[in-house]
Amino acid sequence: MSESAIADFVTSFIPDTATHAEPVRGRVVMSKRRIVLAAESEQVTIPLGGVFDVQHETAPGDLAAFFDDTVTIAYERDGDRRVAVVEGAGDTVERFVILVFKGLLNGSKVYAKHPARRGGRVTDQPFESGGLFVSPGTVELRGDVAAELDVSTVTHFERVERELRGSTRSMLSVRHMGDTGPVTTELALDSGRKMNLLGRFIRLRYTQLKQELADVELTSDEIEALVAIYSSGPDANLATVLGVDASRLTMFLNDLIDKDLVRDDDGTYLTSMGRAAVSEHIEDVNM
Repeated sequence: MSESAIADFVTSFIPDTATHAEPVRGRVVMSKRRIVLAAESEQVTIPLGGVFDVQHETAPGDLAAFFDDTVTIAYERDGDRRVAVVEGAGDTVERFVILVFKGLLNGSKVYAKHPARRGGRVTDQPFESGGLFVSPGTVELRGDVAAELDVSTVTHFERVERELRGSTRSMLSVRHMGDTGPVTTELALDSGRKMNLLGRFIRLRYTQLKQELADVELTSDEIEALVAIYSSGPDANLATVLGVDASRLTMFLNDLIDKDLVRDDDGTYLTSMGRAAVSEHIEDVNM
């Protein structure tokens, strides 16, 4: 590979599910243009421009004998659709998945209506163009429309049809928590392939956070404390907001820190898991 590598690690993989029944051991090397799966006897090149789906999940039944988790990369090359499967466990592979999505999506032209809704109210905000950029926890819009969608606060997303520049377009409608409450952002990309990949990215990050959150037990008082931190900001007097004394507040915060929901860093901040917990429970608190 002549271009610089941005990922390079050794793992097991199936370079092509149509021709390989079992995994081989080798190197996975990624540049800004391609992914190369290099085993001792062969090398498979996956052009990023041909990738149309990426999944990171528990290995399906027929692969469970070889892998616990898998990264499945579906792509088109020379007119044929192919699938490669990479062993998916570990921090290195998680970083690799994010790099793949960055390589596929970053810099893409996006048309966005932000916000399209505030709560249940439709706004008169027009669609504006900009650039799309993803990171482990965010979808960022830069340009005429500037916004950052925190994936940990997404509560719902779906495909919708909207009028854009004189024609009906398929786009992604994402409901998430803004600074002052729930908002909906509508996004359209020029490429249907990239639209599918953006939906996959949001679903992947959303699902991972929800799975982690499912293992965390929260009391009603802890939920109320998380919502108060979200609503009041890092510098608020939380004891006053919650109506508890300092010792009781300290106990709340220590428990939430132990559960990786809150961090204390010159102020009290929610972690991505904490924001996911708020987005899941805030409507219950406000009822």
